[in-house]
Amino acid sequence: MTVSNAAYLKGFYDQTRAMGAKVISSDFTFEIEGFEGNFLLCKQAPWPELSSAGEIEIPTPLGATMWQPQQLKVAQQGQISMFETIAGNIDQMLVNLITRGGTYASGGATFNAKIYEGTPQKFLRAKRIVDAFIQMDVPDRDWENRSQPLTFSGTLFYHYFGEIIAGNSGDYR
Repeated sequence: MTVSNAAYLKGFYDQTRAMGAKVISSDFTFEIEGFEGNFLLCKQAPWPELSSAGEIEIPTPLGATMWQPQQLKVAQQGQISMFETIAGNIDQMLVNLITRGGTYASGGATFNAKIYEGTPQKFLRAKRIVDAFIQMDVPDRDWENRSQPLTFSGTLFYHYFGEIIAGNSGDYR
């Protein structure tokens, strides 16, 4: 027998509503500094969060253990996907990132970027990442696929130190 009843469920509903609307995963944009015009081509990007890099197991008497957190994980990574255009915007951006160099003497194509909750023009908050680079997977072209745009996918490696930029809007819709 269930323990729920209308009044019990209404209490959870009221508490949930009081917390506010949920963030929708699609409500973001990713903007690489120096390539601001390409923000509309980013389909998927990671949302940086600070947390422990893992656990440290501490031995205690009688063979027991306890946990202690490691340092914060500031070197992070996540999937990124970008739509290519007929003009080759993403292909050219990747070449330009390599040729302009970056933080390291060998170039490395590093860049800084902002990930907005909303758009660069109207957003609730943004997170700044630094010394990022993208390892692209080889794009797949397929004669039978007439229903999808060409997408470049790979892994975005970046550093996030908790920098949050205050938004310029209370509602980005």
